[in-house]
Amino acid sequence: MGGQPATLYLKNGNVLNGKLEIRSFDEFSSVQKITFKENGQNAGQWYLPSDISGIYFNGAQYSLELIQAMDMWNRRAYKFLKNISPSQGNLQLFEDEYMQKNSFGNVEKVMKLYIKLPGNTEVFDAQSDRFVPRFNEKVSRYLADCPSVSAKILNKEKEFTYAFINQGETQRKQVWMNIAFQYNQCK
Repeated sequence: MGGQPATLYLKNGNVLNGKLEIRSFDEFSSVQKITFKENGQNAGQWYLPSDISGIYFNGAQYSLELIQAMDMWNRRAYKFLKNISPSQGNLQLFEDEYMQKNSFGNVEKVMKLYIKLPGNTEVFDAQSDRFVPRFNEKVSRYLADCPSVSAKILNKEKEFTYAFINQGETQRKQVWMNIAFQYNQCK
């Protein structure tokens, strides 16, 4: 993101409107610096990722999350991820979208879904071995504190089952959305 209109939410409670620039080495490394130029200002201010609670950009809310995944440098990286579930829920879902060259040299859009499980500070790739194979067994165990949702997953109910091979990205995302909604409503 470079020079894009955004709202910056700082951990000290300040909210700034202006233009945002986020720098990192590549899509697989941590955010290095954030420069924000408030409306009407000529010069930008630098912020550390630790100073920022979130950003609003291009119609969506993003939060800085620690990704734990095999494709990240050192298997961990801080990145701004798009919130696709309510941030106050115990189970949270995030998306990351970026452009990457495929094996034929063509540039294509990559969409990744990330999951923040209850009680965790880091997020995990929805396609990682933490969840698949044996999605129903693994996820029902992680969410065992909500027996109604855990049972739906374990019993492979239609909107709560996840097929790694014969189910597309959109369907897998919807399964996670169903699970997150039901789990976050659990009393």
